[in-house]
Amino acid sequence: MMNRIVVLILFSFLAYTPSLLAQDPIVIKEEGAKGDLDIEPDVSELSFRERLHFGGGVSGLSFGNPTSIGISPMAGYLLAKNTIIGLGMTYQYFSYTGYKASNLLGERIFIRQQIPALSALIGQGYLTAQLENFNDLSAGTIGNAYSNPFLVGIGIGSRIGINLSLMYDLNYSETLGKQSPYGSAFVVQVGGFFF
Repeated sequence: MMNRIVVLILFSFLAYTPSLLAQDPIVIKEEGAKGDLDIEPDVSELSFRERLHFGGGVSGLSFGNPTSIGISPMAGYLLAKNTIIGLGMTYQYFSYTGYKASNLLGERIFIRQQIPALSALIGQGYLTAQLENFNDLSAGTIGNAYSNPFLVGIGIGSRIGINLSLMYDLNYSETLGKQSPYGSAFVVQVGGFFF
């Protein structure tokens, strides 16, 4: 009988032990921080400057025939929690055997939409689209000898930091009059927003 009472007391004590060992979480706040650091603030609560992001990257990487490489500074605005719209400039070097190499300067507008279902598959995945316009600076006069790429695709990366995007140029054409500034209809861009 005594053994049963001891075992009963022991089990009763063990049943309540986890609640005795648990403690409230410790919250460490940064100086000047607003609210809980683990909770992302609502976009509507952010100031214009807090919604604005700057960055850049490289795009259209192709070596051989044709050779293509571009650099692109950009600015983006956080329109909604998962949506960034923005503007950018692009310098693109394009060389194709039999044709004069081109130094292209252009502008672009873009949108990036994070999709929760896509993020569940590849982690911080997003859909992206951008429209570009190039002018050939090598021709002596600024003229548009290239198609205006309309790129759509998917990417992976966070809002701030390095991103990798794989896109398809819907306006891609190999005909002489509407040449693409990229070596292929598929365009890879590496870059992102850094501040």
